[in-house]
Amino acid sequence: MRFEGRPPEPLASAPGFLLSWNGQRTAAMFARALEPLGLRPPHFGVMTLIESHPGCTQQELVTGSLIDPSSMVAIIDELETDGLAERRPHASDRRKHSVHLTARGRSTLARARKVAESTLEEIFAPLDKRERETLRKLLRKLARTED
Repeated sequence: MRFEGRPPEPLASAPGFLLSWNGQRTAAMFARALEPLGLRPPHFGVMTLIESHPGCTQQELVTGSLIDPSSMVAIIDELETDGLAERRPHASDRRKHSVHLTARGRSTLARARKVAESTLEEIFAPLDKRERETLRKLLRKLARTED
C-alpha cells in the first residue's frame, strides 16, 4: 500500500503518527528542494550551525546536531570537497580543528535558506499566521524548549 497525499485513516487521528508522517513528508520535500544546490538536509543543518558558531569543533557540531560522529566527519568532508567549509587548526588545542564556512559556503547557505523558506511556505500553506505561531509554540513545548 502506498501512502501519498494524505495520511491513511484511522492513523490520521493518532497524534504520534501525524507527527512522524508530517516529519517524513517535510524531510522528503526539503531534500528534493535542496538537490539543485547539491545539498542534503544534513549539509544544511551543519552549515547553519557552523555559521552561527564559526570555529566550532566537529565534536561541538555532533553535540548540537544529533548527527553521530562518523557521519559528521563524512558531512564535513563533503562540505570541504565542495568548497563550502574548511577545517582550520584550533586556536587552543592542536589536536582539534575548528570548522568554518567559506565564502562559497555562506552564499550557498543563503540560497539554501530561500529554498527552506519556500518549502515551509508550501508545507504550512493550509495554516494562517496565528495557527503557525501556535504550532511553533506547541512543538517547542513538546521539545521542552518553550519560549
